[in-house]
Amino acid sequence: MNKKPIYIQILIRLAFLIVPWLCIYLLIMFTYDPHKLCDGDNHRHTMGPIGYFIMGGLVFIFWVVGILIELIWRYFNKDKKVLLLLFILAALGFLAVVLFG
Repeated sequence: MNKKPIYIQILIRLAFLIVPWLCIYLLIMFTYDPHKLCDGDNHRHTMGPIGYFIMGGLVFIFWVVGILIELIWRYFNKDKKVLLLLFILAALGFLAVVLFG
């Protein structure tokens, strides 16, 4: 098996984080208008960017979860018990979201 150098692997994983953040940034730049609801001299700025900030946080959380799943998969792949472990972790995560979310 031809293994890639460590810096290439790090760059690939960072690209999976940076590309969605770049898309969210471009979405903000091209769609958000802070003066959309202004009426003459009455400035009514909305909290529009907070939604984009939350979306960026969700992208980061999904990225970290993906990295953790990959680490678990690589560590336990020798035993072939990974599927059961990932299913248990997914069930616990779903229960945590349901109970505390």
